[in-house]
Amino acid sequence: MGKPFWDLEEENGFVNVKAWDKHYYKVWDAGTPETIKKVADILANIRRDLNNLLEYLYENKDIWKDEPIAFGIYHMFDIHLPGGNPYTFNYQEMTPNKDGILGLNKPKVIDTIQVPFEGKIINYEIAGKRSIFLTIRPNLSSGGNPNEFNSYKSILDLAIHEITHTTCNDVRWKSDNHKHPYPVYHKLMRKWAKDCGIKE
Repeated sequence: MGKPFWDLEEENGFVNVKAWDKHYYKVWDAGTPETIKKVADILANIRRDLNNLLEYLYENKDIWKDEPIAFGIYHMFDIHLPGGNPYTFNYQEMTPNKDGILGLNKPKVIDTIQVPFEGKIINYEIAGKRSIFLTIRPNLSSGGNPNEFNSYKSILDLAIHEITHTTCNDVRWKSDNHKHPYPVYHKLMRKWAKDCGIKE
């Protein structure tokens, strides 16, 4: 039995490229060397901007600590917080695919923990590591010009969309993984991205 359609390739076809922030990013090996380096630098910009959002949330706990999203934000800190374990997450370019998948927040290590729920202790799955795939170049899947780029605004919007899945602790593929509470959490994340100055 083959892999499910969403379990995209993340090694073959990629090159590891060092960006301006000294991190390495997996970039699809297409286009000029300058294009490939630019993709890595865009991913570094995304890391920087999302780090700014996370630092804003970390420093302003009063805006979310009493909201339902609080558990998801604490979990997001476990995975993505700057200064934490650099091996718990990575950003990479989206694998070219014919299924229309533009972004993916892919849990890599799923652990089961015990948590209190409605007066009893239940088993609860949680991701210990994630990979976030982002479409940087719009034409890779169709064989178009690999040296063209999406706007940075659209890439950042996609990144905020994907990191919101961490706040929902989405650990299994679901065809309806944008149902409640995702829309509420996404609206909050977009608002906070504006409040901290990374988004217009």
